[in-house]
Amino acid sequence: MPDAGGNPDPKAPTRPRSRGATRSGRARTIVVIGVAALVLVAAGLATAVYTERPQFCPTCHEMGPYYDAWAAGPHANTSCVDCHVDPGVVAHGLHKFVALKEVWDHFTKDNRFPTYGVELPNARCLRCHATVRTVGGSRFDHFLHANKASCKECHPTTGHSVTSAALKEAGILTTTDVGAPVPGGLSPSSVPGHIRVSCQGCHDQAKMRCSLCHAAPHEARGECSECHQPGTRFKFAHPAGTDCVRCHKPPANHFGPSCASCHTPGVPFASATFRHPATGEHSFRSFPCAKCHPNGYTKAYCSCHKGKPPTGD
Repeated sequence: MPDAGGNPDPKAPTRPRSRGATRSGRARTIVVIGVAALVLVAAGLATAVYTERPQFCPTCHEMGPYYDAWAAGPHANTSCVDCHVDPGVVAHGLHKFVALKEVWDHFTKDNRFPTYGVELPNARCLRCHATVRTVGGSRFDHFLHANKASCKECHPTTGHSVTSAALKEAGILTTTDVGAPVPGGLSPSSVPGHIRVSCQGCHDQAKMRCSLCHAAPHEARGECSECHQPGTRFKFAHPAGTDCVRCHKPPANHFGPSCASCHTPGVPFASATFRHPATGEHSFRSFPCAKCHPNGYTKAYCSCHKGKPPTGD
């Protein structure tokens, strides 16, 4: 009963809520929480998928040149995360913290490139390149090099070959000369006159043998550099003091023991001419040797004299 002031009697028993109403309220709460969680999860997944698309990378202006080079390069059909993130949901989830640090650096640091400091384990390359095609005619042993350095050390610009001009135009070119790393602590150098090749980016060409890269089109005659000069094409030059028979096989019944007494380096044997040392009618005229000696140099056959050699020479 209420008291004189109209207030309910505190001692009066309260009427409990019905169990149906309580269960209905809890169910609605659970549904609301579940829907909110699904919305958050869906939004998170959508954000994760969107931020892993290559088109998201140039959102930071310093990635613009790298995105353009990637789009024009051989890996345009490969997503950025395929090379820069390990496979698996856990790895992709943990990489988001790395990405957050990159966003922080974007606003707090003056990022300059190239740096060549990105981590890129071989396992990510081997996912698509488990085997390497051997180039026909090449003496390059990829297996040997694979044991000496990582994929990234030899192929630092494969994913996106960005030029210094592109970095400068974007305002992110480093003021210091940062070259690609040299694997194995080698000493890169080039030989004067040699065409530009990738090997000299790591190896000291001056200390290398030509035969390591070049296969001679003839039988072994020693090191290539003894007779050839490096250039866009091998230029042959007779080395001084070299015995001719080391490279040239004289024909049967050849006349004379010394090639240099009759032949001049640089003139092919088929066009060689010989001046008879004796005096006489033919002393000061030169003919191809084969004209008078078609069957060997020990016998003469003169077409001008019906096969009989002249006398007095």
